[in-house]
Amino acid sequence: MIDKKTVDKRSVILESTLKLLTEHGFHGTPISMIAQHAGVGAGTIYRYFENKEQLINELFTAIKRRVIKAMLEDYREEGSFQERFKHLWRNLINYCIGNPEEFHFVEQYRYAPFVSNVTREETFIILAPIMSFFIESKRAGAMKDLPLYTIVSLLYGPIVSLSKLHIDHNQSLTEERIDQAAEACWDAVRKHE
Repeated sequence: MIDKKTVDKRSVILESTLKLLTEHGFHGTPISMIAQHAGVGAGTIYRYFENKEQLINELFTAIKRRVIKAMLEDYREEGSFQERFKHLWRNLINYCIGNPEEFHFVEQYRYAPFVSNVTREETFIILAPIMSFFIESKRAGAMKDLPLYTIVSLLYGPIVSLSKLHIDHNQSLTEERIDQAAEACWDAVRKHE
């Protein structure tokens, strides 16, 4: 049985790490700073995490799990491919703009050399429900027959750009603008007759 205090300390350490890394970056955030912010001793952090790299990898994985959970919220497989796509796309952009620290963290560290291959593999497993949708869409002829990484790049790039514009207060993303962008992204990947 997992002790609630253990879970709470782990959560506080992970959340402190997220906050400090987005403010100070990897090199500007020593374990001692994380410990102080989390209200624990540095030794406590090492009880849960082997080193800062493992801590960041676990944070990365935890965020990816939350992102996928948010994307799949109220998702129904009964709708058309277009409806399902737009639902997933809208949920992702709303999660990004609603959780700017997590969004910045993922953007900053997803290609970092210390993000382990195990973490990258686990991320692919976490993304499996979304990838299944893309594979199903391609097989049904609803989506262009492009490699999955190309489709993901075409769809994720606009989410990153629009989220940054919104978070930095350069543009306000209304529901109407989000719907327009989702429709434009669908148009980019759907198979035209």
